[in-house]
Amino acid sequence: MKENGISRLTKENCDFLVKIPMYGKISSLNASVSAGIIMYEAVKSRKTRK
Repeated sequence: MKENGISRLTKENCDFLVKIPMYGKISSLNASVSAGIIMYEAVKSRKTRK
């Protein structure tokens, strides 16, 4: 059986969840790539607020 995403119990213990839109043939990202995308977007959004 193929599992997708994180387990229900893990989700219930999170403060919040983030979804990264995926396009093309990419089906998943590793944790370091996902963290890099999220940090980039956080910095970008803070620069545009000033």
